[in-house]
Amino acid sequence: MLKTMQIEIIHPKAERILKDLAAVELIHIGKQESLRSRLDRLSQSVEQHQQKHGLPERLSMDEITKEVKKVRTERYAKRKKG
Repeated sequence: MLKTMQIEIIHPKAERILKDLAAVELIHIGKQESLRSRLDRLSQSVEQHQQKHGLPERLSMDEITKEVKKVRTERYAKRKKG
């Protein structure tokens, strides 16, 4: 199971420990991406999906919200079964 956490490092030893964990591939340390960058990447992904599947019109925020809710419901149902 993959979990993402935001950690504030208070002591330099903690950073060394985290880097050691990353070195043995127990964790991955990535750059924190700005919300704007994430939204731009998501928007680009949606546009590519639309082009791939021949959907010329952009989705409305309402349509996106409905699709997200649908996917979340499906994922939640799978977790409850497993």
